[in-house]
Amino acid sequence: PTKTTDIDVTLTPTGGFTYTEPVYQNGWRVTATPDGTLINRDDGQTYPYLFWEGRGGLYSSPTKFWVVKKSDVHTFLVSTLAKLGLNQKETADFIEFWEPRMQSADYYKIGFHGTEVMDLIAPLTLSQKANTTLRILMDYQELATPIKANPPILPATPVRKGFTVIEWGGVLR
Repeated sequence: PTKTTDIDVTLTPTGGFTYTEPVYQNGWRVTATPDGTLINRDDGQTYPYLFWEGRGGLYSSPTKFWVVKKSDVHTFLVSTLAKLGLNQKETADFIEFWEPRMQSADYYKIGFHGTEVMDLIAPLTLSQKANTTLRILMDYQELATPIKANPPILPATPVRKGFTVIEWGGVLR
């Protein structure tokens, strides 16, 4: 937010949660600061983000995707995540989590779902309306050999205005 604000967050992923941090108690009750720091009002602890895992496989994989050689995964993620709207810190956090999981195959089929699909598979409700919401879910599959890519035409990079909510994640198989 543009000023320190109390926000209640409710998330209802299809299939439920398998893990959350902080503990999800019929929602998260946080105080958000302009630098993105979150203070959980239920335990008084400070968090850099809200984290959740849920059961996957309850949606279709993206029909538009890239095929990326293992040696190009890092560069691909940096470039594509910036185009999708993540800032440098969010991109670094995304890569820190996902790139090590993308090292065992020669190629990867990589697609992304955006806010529209995320709103269907994991509806999000906020007590304060966000000016900008960006939700990104990466879906990837290991490939022994390359297949024909079907890359999407990406929309213009979103511009963040006012109270901004960013959610990024991926599918573990």
